[in-house]
Amino acid sequence: MKIIFTGDFLYNSKEHNDKYSLWMFKIFYPIIKDCLSENVEIVFNEIANDKEKFSREKFFALNDIFNLRENYQVYYERELNEKQLNYLSSFFNKDTIVIGFELYNEIPSILTKFGVTVIDFAFHSYKLFDDLLFGISTNKREIYDNLIKYQVKPEQFYYYANYWKTFMQYNNMVKDEKLEDNCAIFVGQTLQDRSVEKDGIYLNISHYEDKLMELKKEYSKIYYLPHPYLWKNCKEFFKYLRHCPYINILKNNTTYGLLASDKVKKVVGISTSVLYEAQYFNKEIEYLYKPLFNIDAPFEAHSYVSVYEDYWNPKFWADILSPVCEIKKDVKNINYFKGTTNKLRNIRDLYWGYKDLDPIKRIPNFEEALKRLYVKYISQLV
Repeated sequence: MKIIFTGDFLYNSKEHNDKYSLWMFKIFYPIIKDCLSENVEIVFNEIANDKEKFSREKFFALNDIFNLRENYQVYYERELNEKQLNYLSSFFNKDTIVIGFELYNEIPSILTKFGVTVIDFAFHSYKLFDDLLFGISTNKREIYDNLIKYQVKPEQFYYYANYWKTFMQYNNMVKDEKLEDNCAIFVGQTLQDRSVEKDGIYLNISHYEDKLMELKKEYSKIYYLPHPYLWKNCKEFFKYLRHCPYINILKNNTTYGLLASDKVKKVVGISTSVLYEAQYFNKEIEYLYKPLFNIDAPFEAHSYVSVYEDYWNPKFWADILSPVCEIKKDVKNINYFKGTTNKLRNIRDLYWGYKDLDPIKRIPNFEEALKRLYVKYISQLV
């Protein structure tokens, strides 16, 4: 039995996966190792058979595709030819377990047809907990049935949203004085993102002019909240937006401050995770394309179960892996980081909009301020 930790090794290069996908599994590795029999081999991003290592370049060359991008190499299962599938299948069998990071739809579907067990981790759309929440998907019903035991209850999502709304309102963080009542917010995304890709085209607000005109009839204003990464090197995009009479661009509002505003009645977007969060602030929401994840749905392909904190416990891993591989007896039932904050967030500074709520991150130039206080304190002692 072999477990392979990997990202989407077709969409991204091995180097990209090594850098951006595997850090998380290196954190979990000792916990997983605690519960597995010594007969289970674990490898990181190394896909190989008895003869060779998997070559991404060779795989795409079998379909006359060359000059690959390091990441964001778009592909579709329906377009793969027999040579590609035969080559790929030579690296997998029914004794292989792939534990992946944000594999999405294509790779799990392909590997399922090879008889491979797939467990896919993804950063959850809900970012308001004290540390990162995961969505976990699998193609095995037995694993799914064990995952469900750890599913976060919906009331917890509502409770956190209500807490942060109250926190922001009483700490003058909503900043909605310039917003009109009964308004709608369009939440933007980066111009090249896997979640907005459709048939080789990256969707953006310009593809939905008719829809926005309909919204304008129902709501006093439509405000556009750009993704923070869009402000640089997107002059043409903002030039387009400024010439849209029904769009008002927001510059100094935070995402969660808008969700906490009672003036905002509806939140729309293409596929942004903010829409998932907005429903727990009791906003009407609308996906103009589709949600990136099918969260907490009954078992089916690509349903993701919400799991929080339990991933720090060997017993959790023993439960979800027990249907497909050999588990040690007397696995420890101990959560190493239960009740802690930002253990995962801090590794790669994965705060996104949560930085506006975190007590440290929301203080401007916090490190510089500490240094000044330290220097001042030392000067008084000398």
